[in-house]
Amino acid sequence: MKIVPVKAFSIHILCTLLVLTVSISLQAQDFGWIKGVVKENNKPVEFANVFLTLPRDTTKIVLGVVTDSDGRFLLDNVPPEDYTLNIRMIGFTLKQLPISIRPGAQNIDLHEIAIEADVHQLNAVEVTAMRDLIQRTEEGYVVKASENITQIGGSAADLLKNMPGVLVNSDGDVTIRGKTPLTLINGRISGIAGIDRSAQLERIPASSIERIEIINNPSAKYDADAEGGIINIVLKKNEDRGTNGAFAVGMGRGSRYRLNASMLLNHKTRKWNVGAAYDNWYTTRTRRVTGDRINYDLSDEHFLAQRRFDERLIFYQNAKTTVDFTPNEKNSFNFEALWAFPGENNNETLKNTYTTSENEFTSRNQRHSNEIRRSHALELSLLYTRHFDNPAKLLSVNVSNTFNIEKENTDIDTQPLTEQDDASGDISLQRTHVYQKTNLANIALDYAQPIAKNGTLEMGYKSIFRYLNSDFIRANFTNEEYITDPLNSNIFDFHEQIHAVYTQFTGWTGEKEAPLWKYNAGLRAEKVWNNGKTRDDSEAFKNEYFNLFPSANLFYYTPQRNYFKLSYTRRIARPGLGQLNPFTDITDSLNQHSGNSRLKPEIIHAFELGYNYTLPKASLSLSAFYRLRKNAIFSYTILDENGVALSLPMNFGTASTLGMEAIASYNPFSFWSMNLSLSAYQTHIDNTESGAELSTNLVSWYSKLIQNFTLFKESKLQVIGNYTSPSAVPQGKSIAVYFVDIGFQQRIMKGKGRLGLVVTDVFNTQQYGFITSDYNFESNRHVKIDTRAVLITFGYTFGTSFKENLMDNKFEND
Repeated sequence: MKIVPVKAFSIHILCTLLVLTVSISLQAQDFGWIKGVVKENNKPVEFANVFLTLPRDTTKIVLGVVTDSDGRFLLDNVPPEDYTLNIRMIGFTLKQLPISIRPGAQNIDLHEIAIEADVHQLNAVEVTAMRDLIQRTEEGYVVKASENITQIGGSAADLLKNMPGVLVNSDGDVTIRGKTPLTLINGRISGIAGIDRSAQLERIPASSIERIEIINNPSAKYDADAEGGIINIVLKKNEDRGTNGAFAVGMGRGSRYRLNASMLLNHKTRKWNVGAAYDNWYTTRTRRVTGDRINYDLSDEHFLAQRRFDERLIFYQNAKTTVDFTPNEKNSFNFEALWAFPGENNNETLKNTYTTSENEFTSRNQRHSNEIRRSHALELSLLYTRHFDNPAKLLSVNVSNTFNIEKENTDIDTQPLTEQDDASGDISLQRTHVYQKTNLANIALDYAQPIAKNGTLEMGYKSIFRYLNSDFIRANFTNEEYITDPLNSNIFDFHEQIHAVYTQFTGWTGEKEAPLWKYNAGLRAEKVWNNGKTRDDSEAFKNEYFNLFPSANLFYYTPQRNYFKLSYTRRIARPGLGQLNPFTDITDSLNQHSGNSRLKPEIIHAFELGYNYTLPKASLSLSAFYRLRKNAIFSYTILDENGVALSLPMNFGTASTLGMEAIASYNPFSFWSMNLSLSAYQTHIDNTESGAELSTNLVSWYSKLIQNFTLFKESKLQVIGNYTSPSAVPQGKSIAVYFVDIGFQQRIMKGKGRLGLVVTDVFNTQQYGFITSDYNFESNRHVKIDTRAVLITFGYTFGTSFKENLMDNKFEND
């Protein structure tokens, strides 16, 4: 890989930022901080209220926070005084500790604080409220994987299907507010799900996920290539001392069998934390595709009827090893090794029938494809974190590299048929292969420095290196041997470097944990070099560009801690490797797919106005958003004179999107909670510089209703309904998609074991499809996968229980 030297301006900006960081004064010495971890029976207690009161006035709260998913809390900027630290949580007895902040001893680390269950309260109440599935944050929201029991046995894509504001189609492609988000794993760009910008989330098992974080409008400290927001998948990791482990097995059936198994093992001491995990998932799936097309310019092939049936064996295997070393309180090292081995065998039978405009039979053929895919991915990551006396000051360095080898071999035979489906004529044979070698490397440096008592300055540097080598061969069987087709065989090489620096200031008025106003402003500078070409130079491109990406967020908090939010960011949407790769997929020879190496990146201005309102038993979040896009990218289908439809991405000038999003939660009773989300937006294409004809007003909306029930002690019942309206696409519209999933889970064996039962797509209604047209064709296409299935799982933990039990979230549903 040829490395392009980093330009002088990038080095100069980086050095300037680092020098500025070192020169900033430390936080005022009169204030201190208090931190700790709240646990019950050695398990972290999340969402517990931690607050300070004065001994002389116990009714007045001086400072307060809520513990995070690890049970951790931090009370910052605490004035010198004698306090009482209070820890309150429903179902637990009140914990109170005397605390004193004094000059010379301002900072207090309480380490682990044990709280106890309220025995009287638990005996009096047999049912308890479930934890909220969705937690709102200032940047977006967080969904805990363990609370989504209807997707037991699946992947990250399945979990996202039931998240508010997120749409997942039949191919597993994820969009937020109509655009593809940037996917992170443990806060970094990971190649374990492919090095392309649209991650293959089916490769990440749900059983390995702790939570999924959604950031709707990322600030300057995040990669600029996040027009659709950011999805951060946080993998499970045990933090309890001693040796711990868990395993789970599941089996089920849709139209075919489904099997999965998972194992976790971990050992932690004061300085070391070593863990290993393994997940697998095997299933045989079926898919039926019905396609009808009218070819207006072809009299003898006026009507095309396609009927397709797929039999697919799909398997995923994933393994993870983690080693944490904490030599002292100031330094920590984390090493991760992730390995993925996905594969798929796809036997596809496609029957094509042509008739004239008077419905007279013209011709018919049956095309059979046997496609075998295998992939090996290995990712190595090292994270160093430097802590300081002030916990708000932080330095981290993260380096990662992913190596991936993918092979796809397809044998295709086409048999002409008579009107009575008898064989007619000679069978034709074809063979294709796509061998890809990819590499993704990241280097990131981040630093946070408190300024006085009401501000924090963050800054950092990041480099991303991508490499793709794709070898594509198409061969035809002639004279008893396969002869390579030189016009449809080639090698495509792609190299990319992105170098970025950023700085961002966050400030507030009042107390940090309970501000009146909070604001941040940042600037990110990115320099990009990329180039791609085929071996015969039939396709070649080279890009070099520099962009500045400002961002700003403003929050106003009411006395009841509700808040308004106003934000602006400038982003970019660079074409993915799949969009740039010029090779054409001919599995369906009459509906082909290709990339477009001439694509330009989109430049986006994004605005958002939000309001968050909370009551004791309910909450409501409202957002209005607007996006202005230059060089907007949409998929477009062209029908050629031979009746072959080619779909590829194209730039379509300027487009604007105006939309709204609402998320409402309500807990009417202690045993019943619900969440309703609605997202709707309209995209208007202002001009079509490409000259192609397409719809200029695209309307889309979708909603989800999640209901949780605690029927009796240690049980969970979840019912989730999804509805996606017919949504406009550039050449037509998609069909409505709707389905209901049900999951039930019961704890057994004194809480160490769990039994689960899941039924997905209860009414077998989930299908996908598009109705499209252009000046020379009309097309109607529907896809039905065997989405209705039943799965039974059993999981068991030993030692100290993991933060999230293993068998949570273990179902896949296309």
